[in-house]
Amino acid sequence: MAVNGAPNVQLPMPMPLFRRYVLEGVLVPGHVLFLNIHAFSLSTYIATELSAEPYGLVAQEVLTAQEMYALSALLDVFPDFCPYDVLHAAITDAMPNEAQALVHRAIDARTLDQSMKPVRNVLSRCRLKLRTFHLDIRSVHGEGYYLTALR
Repeated sequence: MAVNGAPNVQLPMPMPLFRRYVLEGVLVPGHVLFLNIHAFSLSTYIATELSAEPYGLVAQEVLTAQEMYALSALLDVFPDFCPYDVLHAAITDAMPNEAQALVHRAIDARTLDQSMKPVRNVLSRCRLKLRTFHLDIRSVHGEGYYLTALR
């Protein structure tokens, strides 16, 4: 049924403002990481045992767009590693199949180090900001990167 003569239009569901990551075994027990994908800020909150609602802000960092996309890719596959091609596609305008082809060509030509320099630069900046949360990014030689607890 139309209201005021306007047709019934189903509006798309709004994207959630926060993505929630528990990261068991990596974050301090009881802490939850929230990624604000609209404001490009990374926050960790203490969650109570009775509720998933944030109890209080523990730490916060502001991320650039590239840092947010790279970190989002790492968080989405946690606890597994994120392959080079997925990270490359996350921080560039490359389609996943294009990024995969670039990585394969670089491996064949033995230029992977040079091809992955933009990804390493972004991850290096992310690592500095992740220290606030006692997190680190580690390399899986020849494969990709993963999130871990800061040693």
